[in-house]
Amino acid sequence: MSITSIRVEHLLRIVAAMGVAAVSSGVVPVAAQSRLDIAVYQDEQLVYPADAARWIVMGANLGGDYNELVFDANNPGSIGIVQMEPAAYDYLQANGRYADGTMLLLTRYVSTRKSEPQLQGFVQDNLLFKEIHVIDRERFAEGRAFFVYADPAVDRVAAVPPGSECVQCHEAHGAFNGTFTQFYPTSPAHALHD
Repeated sequence: MSITSIRVEHLLRIVAAMGVAAVSSGVVPVAAQSRLDIAVYQDEQLVYPADAARWIVMGANLGGDYNELVFDANNPGSIGIVQMEPAAYDYLQANGRYADGTMLLLTRYVSTRKSEPQLQGFVQDNLLFKEIHVIDRERFAEGRAFFVYADPAVDRVAAVPPGSECVQCHEAHGAFNGTFTQFYPTSPAHALHD
């Protein structure tokens, strides 16, 4: 065996040992995972994540309510903020696709223009509801499910039934894998399209 092949073999053992150490410590490189076990379920209900306030903002909208009303600038409807769980965001950024277990959160607030010291425009007011979109091809027959938290006091809910308008709309109009990346201009997901 030549000196070069001995060095290569030694280097390969070191790299393999580093990989074993990373896996055994629970630290797995983001690119190596295809499944994120970040969602917590109890009796088939999704537990609302305690760290959701720390999730990454993907986009926001004014008046993007679930209705067919004509937009009225004087009464624009609610303010919606979309966030993604940080590990899912890192995976998307590294791989250009969603890992199973990816969670996106839509939080809707009443919009109001009566605030001080605001000069003009609208700000968010009372919470209306929260909705989590879980992308998981292994867990859900449709590859995704939606969980609506209509009551802020409730910390876990069951998925909206399969075949829902949520899934139909996301599949028909989402630019990338059933998500509305077309509305996330500051996110690396904005450039992704099916």
